[in-house]
Amino acid sequence: MLQLKSIVKTYGEGQFAVNALKGIDLNFRKSEFVSVLGPSGCGKTTLLNIIGGLDKYTDGDLIINGVSTKEYKSSDWDTYRNSAIGFVFQNYNLIPHQNVLSNVELALTLSGVDKVERKRRAKIALEKVGLKGLEHKLPNQMSGGQMQRVAIARALVNDPDIILADEPTGALDSETSIQVMELLKEVAKDRLVIMVTHNPTIAKKYSTRIITLLDGKVTGDSNPFLNTDTELQKKDSGKKQVKDSKMKFATAFRLSLSNLFTKKARTILTAIAGSIGIIGIALVLSVSTGFSTYINNLQASTLSVYPVTISESTIDLTDFEKLINKNVSDEMLQQKLTEYVYTRQMFGDLSNMLKSNQLSDEYVNGYVEKFIEKENEKAKNTENGWSYCLQKNYGFDVNDYIYSEIKLGLSAGVGGKFDMPVDQLVRFLEGMFDEGISASDMNISASFIREYIPTMSEIPDNQSLISSQYELLKGKWATEEDEVILVVDKYNRISDITLALLGIKSIDGINKSNYTVTFGGGDKFSFDELLQKKFYYIKNDVRYISNGDGTYNDQTYINTTDTVYAGKSLSTGNDFLDDIDTEIKVVGIVRLKENVSQGVLDTGIAYTSKLVAKILNDNKSSAIVNDVKSRAESNRNVLVNAWGEPMVSALKTTCQETERTLAGNPQVSKLYFYSVDYDAKENLKLYLDQWNDAEGRTEETKVHYSDSTEMLFKALNSIVDAVGIVLICFTAISLVVSSIMIGIITYVSVVERTKEIGILRSIGARKKDISRIFNAETFLTGLFAGLIGITATYLLTIPINLIVGTLIENVGNIASLKITHAVVLVVVSFILTLIAGLIPSRIAAKKDPVVALRTE
Repeated sequence: MLQLKSIVKTYGEGQFAVNALKGIDLNFRKSEFVSVLGPSGCGKTTLLNIIGGLDKYTDGDLIINGVSTKEYKSSDWDTYRNSAIGFVFQNYNLIPHQNVLSNVELALTLSGVDKVERKRRAKIALEKVGLKGLEHKLPNQMSGGQMQRVAIARALVNDPDIILADEPTGALDSETSIQVMELLKEVAKDRLVIMVTHNPTIAKKYSTRIITLLDGKVTGDSNPFLNTDTELQKKDSGKKQVKDSKMKFATAFRLSLSNLFTKKARTILTAIAGSIGIIGIALVLSVSTGFSTYINNLQASTLSVYPVTISESTIDLTDFEKLINKNVSDEMLQQKLTEYVYTRQMFGDLSNMLKSNQLSDEYVNGYVEKFIEKENEKAKNTENGWSYCLQKNYGFDVNDYIYSEIKLGLSAGVGGKFDMPVDQLVRFLEGMFDEGISASDMNISASFIREYIPTMSEIPDNQSLISSQYELLKGKWATEEDEVILVVDKYNRISDITLALLGIKSIDGINKSNYTVTFGGGDKFSFDELLQKKFYYIKNDVRYISNGDGTYNDQTYINTTDTVYAGKSLSTGNDFLDDIDTEIKVVGIVRLKENVSQGVLDTGIAYTSKLVAKILNDNKSSAIVNDVKSRAESNRNVLVNAWGEPMVSALKTTCQETERTLAGNPQVSKLYFYSVDYDAKENLKLYLDQWNDAEGRTEETKVHYSDSTEMLFKALNSIVDAVGIVLICFTAISLVVSSIMIGIITYVSVVERTKEIGILRSIGARKKDISRIFNAETFLTGLFAGLIGITATYLLTIPINLIVGTLIENVGNIASLKITHAVVLVVVSFILTLIAGLIPSRIAAKKDPVVALRTE
């Protein structure tokens, strides 16, 4: 069964070479109990290790079942140890962090035996050695004799051909030694048992054959095997066909996990230290994500206020961005080396940014009507209805055609009171502040002040969107041309100027010397009182009276200095009021809903698109509009004040613009698309982009739209991303350091578990299996570190959000770690620790099993 032919084993080289075995020739029977005797240093254990495949012979040949081992690779020896050899060591060599059953199962695990069969066979082996019922004890909970029985059960469980016992009774008392020897004698009945011992008494009593060694040579053999059968003598390069040993990933993880649990304190401290880098990066990502979410929510909440706009002429913001980030060419770099100043074609770049749109009815209907048709079709299948609302601007201010009876008193230069229309009050206040701004040299445009003087605005045509943003407090929604609604803020407030426009509050005095206005009329008003108020619509033919010389007089004009035009007023009963054919009533009061941060409507007065249509229809054929249409561009001025001076506010660049200012041109000058949310806005822009990309579309027929919020929020997000990347780079250093630390801890574990490495190699574990065990350990440590880091981050976000929430209003959860980020960070954690543990795991795999077994 086993033949050693001229086996030589030499340790070291040159003058330091030591011959442990010097030409050993032995044959062994299939079943016999062989004892190898000899003094210390004679080569007994070396012989046993060579037979067991733990050590390699220097010369000669080891023949197993007629098969030569000269061509055996490392994997072949692993398979041989696992399938044909069972080791019983003097010091038991059990894995301390595995229970009895798991220690016995290991060899079967490497053989690929399934879990159920593995446990069954392990329990049978333990029962044979008298350890039934002790399967779940740890080695340190057992006596020496019991541990040696476990070692024998482990050696027998895989039904090997050969049992190799190295001083099996060396650490046992006499009584236990007898029990162990009886057990080995029983085992030797059906297999080969080779035992190394110093005790000749035990050898003679139990062995069927005694071999004596001295100085690496056989000096005696009590029962030599001299069979010259041809099969035994045959040399063959083939190998015994057995299943290769292989440790499963689950086994590697189980071994590593049980080892980590035996060192709980160190494992926890290592994982916490490894989690510091993860916590740092996770907090940066959570704050960055939360802030980006806050910006996106802010953008989404302002979509209704800042729509996508299509104008007759617009600035292409994407071209502006390209201009700013224009790439530096090699030619431009060469220019720096010369003594010349070169021209930058800036005007051409800027002019290319200026785009124009064709907003004729035919063109607008081309893409707008198709878009509306598409959205209406989609709205049929949703509960929320249409996601957009559309406003059309025709180039005139509706405020110029709406009037109320307002009494004013000037404290400088003019006494008494006079009537003033709505638009003139706004212009009066604007002009007053404009003078104050100019006097203080603050370089602030009057248009900035105009933003804070609320006037009338149009209600978009999508009632479902408006209803989703506002709640009706009293009355009804305005739907007709003669109806308006009053929009209050979330605290039911409305500006004093708007209340003055309604005639609710009086303006008792205006002092232009210190830019103050005195309002009267109380501080709160009932809904019913506000719903009784009326406005008046006046068309061009009533407002503008021809002077017979090609100029027209604006009956409502009031000088913004100290002089009041002494024309007709809006007092009840005069001729001017008699010409008014439309009264406009306040029919409802609405307020922004609690869950909406900003809506489409401005606080103040809102009218319907039907009123716009009426104004256009009434004035497109008015006398002043017809006059403007007939004039040449050089003679476009038609308005004068009471003193014959030109009305500068009415002068426009072209007659067409003057015509539009007078509500005489029904062609759209601007389109405003308001979106219900961010996704709707992106879908709108995608639709317009697809329209532009259609085959055959020329530059002149493309739609050039602008999104005033896009560049701002894109820049903000870029800044947040840049800051986040910088912070992540800094915190990543701690992650790398912690990974290296885990690698060092793994190396310490390799040193601590050297003997375990030898035990595993003795039962057939491959080098890659040993490497896999320690890779699994670093993987688990990295996994624990990642999970601890993510858990700690989620816990830390709670106080962070509470603190930031108290400092900044409506900021929401500024620290918010995404699940995807959490998963990625955990993956990164164990990947880094795996990389850090590669070197220690390779060191473990390369350890000599014989040396490893001798380590204490």
